[in-house]
Amino acid sequence: MMDFFQWHWWAGLALLMMIAEIFLPGFFLFCLGIGCIGASITAALGFGPAGQLLVFSAFSLVAFFTVRPLLMRHFWRKADVRTNADALVGMRGYVSQDFDPALRLGRVQVGGDDWRAESVSESPLRMGDPVEVVRVESNTLIIKPVSPP
Repeated sequence: MMDFFQWHWWAGLALLMMIAEIFLPGFFLFCLGIGCIGASITAALGFGPAGQLLVFSAFSLVAFFTVRPLLMRHFWRKADVRTNADALVGMRGYVSQDFDPALRLGRVQVGGDDWRAESVSESPLRMGDPVEVVRVESNTLIIKPVSPP
């Protein structure tokens, strides 16, 4: 029957940590897995449990403060992805219903949908005028007129 050495347990735990990282992203378990790899090597070299735990802790901490920030920066980029109402900001459209000059309210066609809109400009907006979304407040687009392309 095959005997399991201490390094086998550490290697198995490292593998489990790497697999668990798939389901709990954030690279925390990945760093612990690196610590387990270090402890596995230490155990294979014949060091006792105290040495293994020390190397596990050291490798995990070093990975947490060096490898994790690099991986987070590479894989967790947020800058380019806007969703829902935020995705409308900066988009251009056109007026689909004349704006009431007193209230500065009307309707615009943006992104294939017809929206209630409020203009930040005092200038009158007529049907077909090009506009750009400045921000979104609830279900109302705040728009500004733009010159035709």
